[in-house]
Amino acid sequence: MLTFRKFLVPVVLGLIFLIGVSAVYGGGPPLNIHETVRETVTWTIPAGQCPSLPAGLSVSGTGERHAVINTKENSDGSSQIIINDVVKGTAVDSNGDTYRFIYTNHSIQSVPAGGLPIQFEMNDSFVLNGRGAAGNLAVGFVIRWSTTDPNDPTWPPPNVEIVNLRGEAFLCDPI
Repeated sequence: MLTFRKFLVPVVLGLIFLIGVSAVYGGGPPLNIHETVRETVTWTIPAGQCPSLPAGLSVSGTGERHAVINTKENSDGSSQIIINDVVKGTAVDSNGDTYRFIYTNHSIQSVPAGGLPIQFEMNDSFVLNGRGAAGNLAVGFVIRWSTTDPNDPTWPPPNVEIVNLRGEAFLCDPI
């Protein structure tokens, strides 16, 4: 479920803006939309979920998100949605030790004039630093995939391509 949620957020954000653009845009010159999202994000890595953490240790954090979504719809009806998402904050483990963290996600959704298939590229990173038992945790990945059904919750998609994987990113990245 954690993995599906991770990919659902950027996909849904992008599709919401794409639908909004498509409803307003009926042809003519290219259209560019710039949106900013600011919100508080809370997360938890439960004990036993992340193999990089000591047995029995959980970590919870709170941070501030600053996401920028740029949507460009071209005159031929194709579009591209670029999302840059950054969350910075602090965390505490179940022993009471404190940490700082940064999460970054850069994703690109390319939608052809006909609407499908949608191509995705995602670069995701989570870094947790502190002097507690969790130490310095750094995980991330770069992946690509496409879909002909943006409402299909199946994860991973059958055609996901893992370009780069650092650490146990799918288990240890809580955002």
